[in-house]
Amino acid sequence: MTDQQTYGPEFKWRIDADHGPGPGLADRNLVPLTPHCFNDFDCPVCGTPKPEARRNLFIGIQVLGDYRCAKCGSEYLRDLPVGFQVDLQLAFEEKSKRILHPNAEPWITYPEYTAPTTFDFPIERKVFKEHTKVIVLNLLDHLYGHVLLKLYNAQHYLDHYKGYGLVLLIPKMFEWLIPEGVAEAWVVDQKLSQARAWHPCIDRFVQAQLPRYAEVQLARAWGHPDFADIDFERFTGIAPFKLTEFTSRPPHITFVARTDRLWFATPFGKFCYRALGGLGLRKSLGQWFVQRQSALIRSSMRRIKREVPNVTFTVVGLAPSGGFDGLAEDLRTTRMDKDTELTWCRTYAKSHIVVGVHGSNMLLPTAHAAGLIEILPNDRLGNLAQDVSIRYRNRMQLFLYRFVDEFAPPGKIASHAVSILRHFTLYYRNNQVNSFTNAPRPSSAKANADNA
Repeated sequence: MTDQQTYGPEFKWRIDADHGPGPGLADRNLVPLTPHCFNDFDCPVCGTPKPEARRNLFIGIQVLGDYRCAKCGSEYLRDLPVGFQVDLQLAFEEKSKRILHPNAEPWITYPEYTAPTTFDFPIERKVFKEHTKVIVLNLLDHLYGHVLLKLYNAQHYLDHYKGYGLVLLIPKMFEWLIPEGVAEAWVVDQKLSQARAWHPCIDRFVQAQLPRYAEVQLARAWGHPDFADIDFERFTGIAPFKLTEFTSRPPHITFVARTDRLWFATPFGKFCYRALGGLGLRKSLGQWFVQRQSALIRSSMRRIKREVPNVTFTVVGLAPSGGFDGLAEDLRTTRMDKDTELTWCRTYAKSHIVVGVHGSNMLLPTAHAAGLIEILPNDRLGNLAQDVSIRYRNRMQLFLYRFVDEFAPPGKIASHAVSILRHFTLYYRNNQVNSFTNAPRPSSAKANADNA
């Protein structure tokens, strides 16, 4: 049963709906799981506080509580307030799937959740240090960026909750990013595309682990942590670009060229590309638009090089290589592994600027590079900078992070790139050095302390 069937055709889930005061938690960064599962909310049927929590379920992306109201007898499942359910938790009847919370995202009505899966994923428990009290950070998600954003939470729990061991429930493809100090990793060998579903095999695995611990808390897994506090080197092992070396390093720019979200020259081109998808012709005729993107990148490079002759370029992305001979180092590939990920991160870390279309593929580039030029589609204006691992708290944000229209021509990309390279010294001195302290001011975390 859908939310429209439950509440009538006028009902529509709104992401900007009233979120209320949030859950009542003793520590806003932790949700109790065992020995006592979180239940500090009112029954969605009768309003009685604190329904009985009978069990928890780890079905994949979502972590649920199974509740029964002592007054009205209602029984239902409800999201625990973690991950992208921190604001609005869906409550629904398990058998009928009737929704009891009209403002929450109705994920249980999505086709992927029609029935629980019947297959198993390989899941491995890797123990680095035994603990009796643990915090479980669930990173499972169907979107690459969501996994990475939640993973960034690990640093806070490692640094501020020394009395607990941190356990990561993590997709195998992100295992290379596990930071030192994590107590355990529960590594799930699943593709991102498989994550959006009800997976009993994951719950069976987690339930087999929970009795090992005297206390289990859930990490909130905030979707947009403060990037400027994050030491990205703890995750990748690669130090980000130091602003103090901006003028001493040879200028280098990396273009991130993905084939599933393209840079279009015109609105008509974008319309035609989308039309090909509807006609089932994107895999064949759509290659013309991929080649057109490469042409836009080459034109941008040539324009930049005319103004900054000693600049060098790299191209990365999940795509076949080719087309940049003599102009850029082409590191694109159609198969990803740890070595490729690390090679790309080293490339970002030597880059004064990374250039790419808005998307989660920009999180690691901006975590390591000094600056950014992002091509921002109009339908992503509401997600401005959510894909940017912002390393600065001061005015250097405005100078080093540039956003251009989705149909920006190569000349616009080039003008921003040349401006960043040419004007950095004066801008940095005027806004960072020439201050009342007459010295650079720290901007963020330890790893970024020299970036002011």
